[in-house]
Amino acid sequence: MSGPFGSEFQESDLGFRQLLSKVIAGSTKSREQIASELSQRVGRLVTVPNLNDYTRTTKTSARFPAAYVKAFCEVVGNDLLQRLLLGPRLLGLIEIAERELDSQRSRSAKDSLIKRFLTDEDRAHN
Repeated sequence: MSGPFGSEFQESDLGFRQLLSKVIAGSTKSREQIASELSQRVGRLVTVPNLNDYTRTTKTSARFPAAYVKAFCEVVGNDLLQRLLLGPRLLGLIEIAERELDSQRSRSAKDSLIKRFLTDEDRAHN
């Protein structure tokens, strides 16, 4: 494909199509279900052939609309497509938040475990 965008665009388009295909294949929903639910969320008809075109590496004229990304991620229950579109700063902030949540969960689990093993005498000393 030639044009004003060059090879960087071609690589990102290919990566997007491959990830879209991977997310669809990994979904518990069929392409029919995804197309139907996506249609309902975006208010436009999305068909299985549309999804197939969006994932084809040879059909570069068919582009997945950016306006559909959020709805698609909600339909399939996977936010990888949204994350692909984020820049390094936002991805870093998400990673920090996810690590903090993991840390909080670990602390909560540890606190629950400690409480389980504390005796009445231990509690009286605290």
